[in-house]
Amino acid sequence: MKRFSVPLVLFLTVLLSAPGAVGAPPPAGPAVALLSKVILEVVRKEAGKNWEKAVRGQTLASGDMLRTGPGALAIIKFKDNSLVRLREKSELTVTGKQTGNSLSKSVEITTGVVGFNVQKQRAGEEFRFTSPTSVASIRGTAGMLNSTPGADTLTVTDGTVMLSNKRSSRTVDVSSGFTGISNGDGTLQVRPSTPREQRSALEALRDDQRKRLEIELRDPQGKTNRLKIEYNE
Repeated sequence: MKRFSVPLVLFLTVLLSAPGAVGAPPPAGPAVALLSKVILEVVRKEAGKNWEKAVRGQTLASGDMLRTGPGALAIIKFKDNSLVRLREKSELTVTGKQTGNSLSKSVEITTGVVGFNVQKQRAGEEFRFTSPTSVASIRGTAGMLNSTPGADTLTVTDGTVMLSNKRSSRTVDVSSGFTGISNGDGTLQVRPSTPREQRSALEALRDDQRKRLEIELRDPQGKTNRLKIEYNE
C-alpha cells in the first residue's frame, strides 16, 4: 500500500482546486448585456461550455456567443440601453471591459447581419463591431452591418460610424444615408446608400422577423399575377 506524505496531499488539493486547473471551466467574464427578445432558433455558448438553447432574459457575460437559425432573431440589450439585433443565420460574440465605472463593449461578428441602435457613449467608454475584415467604432448611431467572408457592408441610418479595414489600416467616416464597404483585399469605399440598402437597414432595425408569402393568381383570361403578403413570425 502506497502512502503519501501530508505536504504532497496538500499540494495536490491546492493544485486541483486552483483557477485554471485541468478540467475546470474558465471563469465567466463580467456581465455586459442581456437577451431582451428571442424568436425561433437561437443558441448561446458560454466560455468552456457547449451550445445550448437561448432564453429571453438571460444575462450575457463577456465572451458569450450567440447564433441564430433560419428566420430567427435575437435582440441584445446592453447596460447603456444600446440595442443589437442579430438577424437570421448569424453569429457573434459579445465582450466587455470594465474600467472603474466605465464599460467598453465590443461585438465580434463571425458572419451574418446585425441591426444596431447604439447610445452615445460616455467619456472613457466605447462601442465597436469587429469582424475578420473590419472594425466599426460607434459614436451613438443606428444602422446595419452585413459581414460575409471577405467583405463587410455598413449602412448608416442615423449618426456617423468610423469604419476601418484591418488589412490596409485605412479608415473612413460613414454618415447617415451612406454605405461603407470594406473588402478583404484592403480596399475601402463610401458611397450614398441605394434605396434597397436603406430599406434593408431599416428592416434590420425591426424588433420582429417579417416573412413574405407569394401567391400566384390567375384571372379568367389566363393572365397570372403574384400577390405578395408580409407577416410577422
